[in-house]
Amino acid sequence: MRKQSLDFLKQLLTTPTPSGFEAAGQRIWCDYARKHADEVITDSYGNAVAVLNRKGSPRILLEGHVDEIGMMVKHIDEKGFLYVQRIGGVDPNLVRSKRVNIHAAKAVVRGVVGASAIHLAEKDKDPKPLKFHELFIDIGAADAKAARKKVAVGDPITFVDDFEMIDDNIAVARAFDNRAGTWVAIEALRMAREKGVNCCVCAGSSIQEETGLNGAKMQVFNVKPDAGIAVDVTHATDTPGIDVKQHGEVKLGQGPTFAIGRENHPVLVDRLRKVADKKKIKYQVETFSQTGGTDAQAFWIANGGVPSAIVSIPNRYMHSTVELIDLRDLQKTAELLAAFCCDLKKGEKFVVKV
Repeated sequence: MRKQSLDFLKQLLTTPTPSGFEAAGQRIWCDYARKHADEVITDSYGNAVAVLNRKGSPRILLEGHVDEIGMMVKHIDEKGFLYVQRIGGVDPNLVRSKRVNIHAAKAVVRGVVGASAIHLAEKDKDPKPLKFHELFIDIGAADAKAARKKVAVGDPITFVDDFEMIDDNIAVARAFDNRAGTWVAIEALRMAREKGVNCCVCAGSSIQEETGLNGAKMQVFNVKPDAGIAVDVTHATDTPGIDVKQHGEVKLGQGPTFAIGRENHPVLVDRLRKVADKKKIKYQVETFSQTGGTDAQAFWIANGGVPSAIVSIPNRYMHSTVELIDLRDLQKTAELLAAFCCDLKKGEKFVVKV
């Protein structure tokens, strides 16, 4: 991976972008996109689209979502402890004893998610699963008055875990899901620009996927693509405790995945696979998810039906603070989508013949 692209990835991953509060991350994405696109457009909610070859055909939307899971201050009690609600799919059992940043109006306030010492637990009793409203954050405040001088109800919260390389290829960070996808989208546009395209490439960075695919619904309406490709992460199932008979087999370092079924348009998926074969890009195949969804689910039924597909990057430990990916998978995903855009013929359509 070239140095400028890696530096951009690090910036994205270390900038807080909880769902509903994505502006800081979108500014970084847009600044980078303006170096490579013909134009960059934003809407009233902060979705961003970088456009290459506006008059080209077909119009292809490559889209990732920039938002990350997190929390929000829900209540401040009389002792100055903060109670929270989740933003997106946060597992309460994974966040005890974590350090957090509360993004208050005047400053970032550091706190910790409280966890009683094991010495104080009742003996011979297994700990009960936590409910989210039982979690609390300690900011060292003496009481409610002191806490309210620093934070307020509604302040978003992110975890204190940043980007780190743990060997030459493997990286760990909070929320590769899914700033990795927004990185791929604009990197694919950059590569496609260097090679030349007949199509119009729209690289999208959408908001609020984690709270209901909301930004993607706006993007597909605004862009009106002829085809939409959601670039997201998928569960790498090559770690202990995961049954591949139930969840399928996806391995880290073996390339991006194509999903089959439901929103994944068979003609579009076949076209992507042919480009991957032609370019000798290794890929994996998985079935459509029965436990989650991506922005492609917002695309495919929009505007009377948009040919859509999901191209995913294998990711271990999703929705934790230690998500782990192989940067070679990330790079190959961008190369594949750039090659796909460059391979399209002018006016090409994706239609199921009946």
